[in-house]
Amino acid sequence: MAESDRIKWNQQYVQASEINLAPPKWLAEIESLLPRQGCALDISSAGLELACQEALVKGLKINTQSEDLEAEPLPNGSFDVITCFNYRQRNRFTHIRERLKVGGYLLAEVATVANLERHAHPSLGYLAEPDELLRDCGPLEIIYYQEGLVG
Repeated sequence: MAESDRIKWNQQYVQASEINLAPPKWLAEIESLLPRQGCALDISSAGLELACQEALVKGLKINTQSEDLEAEPLPNGSFDVITCFNYRQRNRFTHIRERLKVGGYLLAEVATVANLERHAHPSLGYLAEPDELLRDCGPLEIIYYQEGLVG
């Protein structure tokens, strides 16, 4: 993403009077398996600040790092959990899978091409084909998968 995308997302988080910080309902099914602390990466420093505030309210501890993952790979090391929400970059997915620790979790929620039936954005380049995410996760043990219209 370009610097303009960082600015756009920061403005959206700062200007939004009410942002729904509730996690997706499906996450409740596996929440007990996840660590209670960690690191969050995102292009938006404003979004990361909101994540820190919400973590404190819930008694969690996170470190944050503003990164443009379209331009830079994930930081060195392996991860217990990698999340990917509302973001799809095909050429990074193998790298994301490889950075998971053995027994780690990849949590992803991305729009599919069916989204274009109701919304003009995101554009086709950021949308997954039917079952594409499931195929991309092929080497991983799948503990939960759902595909369809949500919300």
